[in-house]
Amino acid sequence: MIQKFDDLFQVPVYRSPVPNWSTTLKSDFLNLVDWDDRECHAGHWFDPVESSQDVCAYTDYYKYYDAGVQPDYFPNLLKILRQPLQEFQQLHPGSTVDNAWCQRYTETACHPAHNHGAIGYSAVFYAQLSRGASPTAFFSPVADPWTGQIETIVPPCVEGDIIFFPSYMIHQSLPHRDSIDKVIFSFNLSKSQEQILI
Repeated sequence: MIQKFDDLFQVPVYRSPVPNWSTTLKSDFLNLVDWDDRECHAGHWFDPVESSQDVCAYTDYYKYYDAGVQPDYFPNLLKILRQPLQEFQQLHPGSTVDNAWCQRYTETACHPAHNHGAIGYSAVFYAQLSRGASPTAFFSPVADPWTGQIETIVPPCVEGDIIFFPSYMIHQSLPHRDSIDKVIFSFNLSKSQEQILI
């Protein structure tokens, strides 16, 4: 008799609401970001329709994260995310966050499929996500055995949620289809070599 084994591989992904992500907290925190900073306008590759530097999305990834500099809002972000971060770190002792970046998606803006490398976990905090906006889309690391197709899943995240996923997972921000901007904060979680058991 044929027997089915349990699934051989699983991808552990975690989601948590951020406590007290109220209108006031949201407004006060988002005001800490300098949305007019010209260094952080990245229309050359975030917007497939409009490449003008005057009509584009916002990212401070290159100005801060890529340069190894913490943005001014980073301590406040850690305070806001304290509870879900502590819960994640209980599941993965030794995991730490040392920097973060922010991205804003205007209408039609997107972020092509990519991953963050095999460095541990990554996270996306949906600071502003209207009902017409799409959360992050993830690609299965395993193809369908019959068709070879790669399944895409968009977890049912809402504004105020944070999602943690293995940093090797390919994911993308789909073209934004709402007049209200989508705003996310993202970061990676890693462990020291001494804490990784091989």
